[in-house]
Amino acid sequence: MRLLLLNQFYPPDVAPTGQFLHDLARTLRARGHEVDVVCSRRAYEGGCRYDAFDEREGIRVHRVAAPLSDPRGLAGRVADQLAFLGLAFVRAARLPRPDLVLALTSPPFAGALAKLLARRHRAEHAHWVMDVYPDVLAAHGLVSRASRRYGALARLARWQLAGAARVVALGPYMASRLAAYLDEPPEWVALWGDERSSDEEAARLRRERGWDPAETVLLYSGHMGHAHRMGELLEAARRLGPQGPRWVFAGGGPRRHEVESFAAAHPEARLELLPYVRREQLAASLVAADVHLASLATGWQGIVAPSKVQAAFRAGKPVVFVGPRDNEGAAWVAESGGGWHVAEGDVAGLLAAVAQACDAGERAARAAQAASFARLRFDRERNCARMAELLEHRAPVPGAA
Repeated sequence: MRLLLLNQFYPPDVAPTGQFLHDLARTLRARGHEVDVVCSRRAYEGGCRYDAFDEREGIRVHRVAAPLSDPRGLAGRVADQLAFLGLAFVRAARLPRPDLVLALTSPPFAGALAKLLARRHRAEHAHWVMDVYPDVLAAHGLVSRASRRYGALARLARWQLAGAARVVALGPYMASRLAAYLDEPPEWVALWGDERSSDEEAARLRRERGWDPAETVLLYSGHMGHAHRMGELLEAARRLGPQGPRWVFAGGGPRRHEVESFAAAHPEARLELLPYVRREQLAASLVAADVHLASLATGWQGIVAPSKVQAAFRAGKPVVFVGPRDNEGAAWVAESGGGWHVAEGDVAGLLAAVAQACDAGERAARAAQAASFARLRFDRERNCARMAELLEHRAPVPGAA
């Protein structure tokens, strides 16, 4: 087949959605398909513009202009996303006819673009849902579920999915949430982690970062978004103080400033902030830590399914997960035995979990469980192949509700 993939961000950009899309694109290319990607020239973190066209491992990448130099605030982001959708339509409409148009959910409602392009090219459209809209907007508090605006956006969500060849979610809770826009839950495929780096590479990176081999390093790696909880982690770091483990936050996002402000106000807490880790160094970074941190807020269950648990498990590391139970991350930690689940607001429970995590024997036992679970559930090659099979052997999903 010839496939057209749509997402606002794509490598070499650090945005996780683009990284996962590139993994899938490589798999599709290896299976003999022609692959075009349409994305933005803007970097996810800003401050960088990529080339308008390049070819990465046989994948043709077409980047459209980003007219706004610095889209700040809600209005700026919305304007930037609408500009991308319009420019992406123009660019994609000029490409050779695809058999299938696949959209992710960056920007929101990019599925509508996929459906329009599919009509333009007389092709099929499919959707790989990374975030459920308009539910995300309600969780943000940007729109009330009882409002007419939410109702209009929900109708748009149903329309863009109607008649799709495939709709794929990231986990069972997200699939269940998507059933509100379909007659029944769609397929789901879990995201994956990178191949584990060597212990030597991880040890070298650990030395470069100044982490003592004898100390316990807790790592929060990746996006610090509105869906994640930071308060319990920061308070636990404050209470344990200079004698506690090292708490490292590597990444960016809207809640990074919360960590920065807390670190400035509480120098006694062993907090360390790092930027997003480059893809080529990520596997070593994940192995360099002893324990990983992940979190989710109640209002975001089934709406997002962050990949932190998958990445940590693939690195052979246990996870301390803070949040409610009815979501993919908490369920996978509980099912695997590869970590600790702590309820929202339970700082005492978090301190108890960290105390166990600082015990080398306990940590090793849970790490082994995590690695075993990851080999079965979060393998990149296997899960990418599953995604490719769903697109190759596509069948219309149930109609919109």
